[in-house]
Amino acid sequence: MPAPTRGRRDRKKDETRQALREAAHRLFAEKGFSRTTIDDIAEAADVSRRTFFRYYDSKDDLLRTDVADLLPVMLAALRRRPADELPLAAILNALRTLIGPDGPPALAESLASPVGGLRARLSLVRLLADWEQGIADTLLARAGIDSPTDSDLLRASVTACAATSALRASAQTYRFRYGGAGLETPRLLPIIEQAFAVLLDPGVTPRQSSRNTSGAA
Repeated sequence: MPAPTRGRRDRKKDETRQALREAAHRLFAEKGFSRTTIDDIAEAADVSRRTFFRYYDSKDDLLRTDVADLLPVMLAALRRRPADELPLAAILNALRTLIGPDGPPALAESLASPVGGLRARLSLVRLLADWEQGIADTLLARAGIDSPTDSDLLRASVTACAATSALRASAQTYRFRYGGAGLETPRLLPIIEQAFAVLLDPGVTPRQSSRNTSGAA
């Protein structure tokens, strides 16, 4: 009997956690991140404010938990890209599975949200470090490099860091362009594609990059 009791308790926790995340995503899309309060999320999920803090320390913590969960999905998509595809193009095409018209914008929402306080900044730094290390390791694996040299490691790391920087710049550009609105992936994805076009071909103009990225896939 004790085991089924623990199982029901765990399922209830999972259901509450999922309800909070779904409520938060809906409200972020409707009202914007900054205008959504913890009380709003708790009410929409039909739980108390105290219950929210049993699962998450803050709105930023909720978002970054989502982003951490997306990393394995992103890396799996990157591993499936053709071996002869340029690394940055492969990363962009893998990201399209996460931040496409039907994908969750949690990654960009987290990168675009104002980061206040030392704890939140450290959380973002750790989050980016995890993504950059995961992408770098996957790029080396895609290239069949089992024993990377210092040069190999540097190239993979620079590429991964450039990709996350492009995401951050895209999210910040979206915020500047569309104000406090929640992130809408049909508007966000073209900005991300333009940002990656700058990395893929720094010599092209912004107008050229917006045309060229449509054929990157």
